[in-house]
Amino acid sequence: MTRVQSTASVATTAGLSRAWLRPWLVAALCLVPALASPVLPLIDFYAHALRYEILADAGRDAVLAENYRAAWKLLPNLGLDLIGTALFGILPALVAAKILALVIIAAPFAGTLILARSLHGRLPALSVALAGILAHNFILGWGFANFLLGLGLALAGLGLWISGRGAPRRQLLIAAAMGIAIFLTHGFVFALWGLLLFTVEAAEAVRHDRLDMPRLARRAARLLVVAVVPAALFLASDVAQGTGRVTDTFANVAAHFREGSLPGRLLDEAWIRADAALRVAETSWPVADRLFGAALWGLLALGLATGRLRLDRRLRFAVPVLVLLAVVTPPNLFGVGHLSERLPLWLLAVLAAGVTRTERGRRGAGISRVLVALLPLHLLMVTLGWARDRESYVHFLDVAETLPPGGLGAAAFAADVQSRDAQRACKPLSFLLGLGRGMAVPTFANPTQQPLVIVGPLAAAGAAYDARAALDPTLSGAAQVEALMRSGFATVVLCRRPGSEAAPVPGAVTVGTGPGWTLYRAARS
Repeated sequence: MTRVQSTASVATTAGLSRAWLRPWLVAALCLVPALASPVLPLIDFYAHALRYEILADAGRDAVLAENYRAAWKLLPNLGLDLIGTALFGILPALVAAKILALVIIAAPFAGTLILARSLHGRLPALSVALAGILAHNFILGWGFANFLLGLGLALAGLGLWISGRGAPRRQLLIAAAMGIAIFLTHGFVFALWGLLLFTVEAAEAVRHDRLDMPRLARRAARLLVVAVVPAALFLASDVAQGTGRVTDTFANVAAHFREGSLPGRLLDEAWIRADAALRVAETSWPVADRLFGAALWGLLALGLATGRLRLDRRLRFAVPVLVLLAVVTPPNLFGVGHLSERLPLWLLAVLAAGVTRTERGRRGAGISRVLVALLPLHLLMVTLGWARDRESYVHFLDVAETLPPGGLGAAAFAADVQSRDAQRACKPLSFLLGLGRGMAVPTFANPTQQPLVIVGPLAAAGAAYDARAALDPTLSGAAQVEALMRSGFATVVLCRRPGSEAAPVPGAVTVGTGPGWTLYRAARS
């Protein structure tokens, strides 16, 4: 008997060790792709990184001081601006950028696991695998850094709220602090977090398959306490005080209706949303990503429909609400774009945390095993794709080193490089001119979203180019490079299709060329 107990104890200890080690191993594997290249193909990420560098410089560099002005103020999108400014103040730009990239990869992964642990009291292997899959996602490809950090905080905050049920005062105190942090990181994430907290409370208020409305009212009243400070901060922010419309959706629909183009526009919008859902777990191969996404969503739907997978009852309302929002949310709100494309990632994260395998024999275990097996395939695809771009980025950095520091830089795009996928690998390059060579280049400086203002020669050159582009909205390729240089930009990166010819530009010399890009310098510079 003692021997049997000893064997069982050893097996239990080994199981606990594996369960403890599993999330750390998957977390490490999720960070490996970011080490494959000094620069990552994240569309907007390096534009944000450049802003952090400018804010950290604090006017010490003459070129930066002449073209940018810090404009710190209360905004619901300051999370990584604060962290990034501190980090860029002590580390080389590309090192600091790489660390922040690791943060936004890890944040949704960690937040999902915190929520899963709160729901199940443990970390199921399925939750760990799905969290690893969503770490590299469609929104990461966009480079929406504050959103990804906010998503991680929101998922963790949802988990802490659920696990704090037994200590209401502490639960409320932690939620209030988390609410402020989430709001200051990303306002849209805060709104979704509040809605999901309400859905959890609604699920808890269900008694005997009926919603106890008085109980729900009491629970919802506590959530108002969490929202008080963020709501006050929002009303005091420039976002609420701005004169712009909350959304242009209705005006755009009316315009398409008048022009007879509404059916086509609705079909385009439906495809954008469906494509974002299919590519929720993204690599560098769009077609493969769509097939991967179809398999991922299909297996989850099949498992839930057949009872082989079970969703935690506290998320019974959260999932349908997120599905509905993915369909009806306007593309833009409060000046923030691509909102509907962000909802599939929320949905996958909630499912990853809340779904567990039921005891339904081999077939039930089979779905779970296939989902787990998708993780190494996804990470391999991400790593290979990012490694493929390494040589091009290294070559660009070497070529950029031959340029004199300072001056104005910009990006241009060939006519056949206008889509997100075509621009993804090349778009970071112009911002590297700012990070590596101290050039002033256009970057995000929306007064209701970022604490930065573009001024001086860069603002003048941008206005001059906008005037030229207004006369010819089809400007692209060599003609766009020439227009930018005539507007005052001395250095221009042209993004083009890999394998296409680098066209000559009047008044410019070619500094270097690589797969999908050509770097031009004005001859007079």
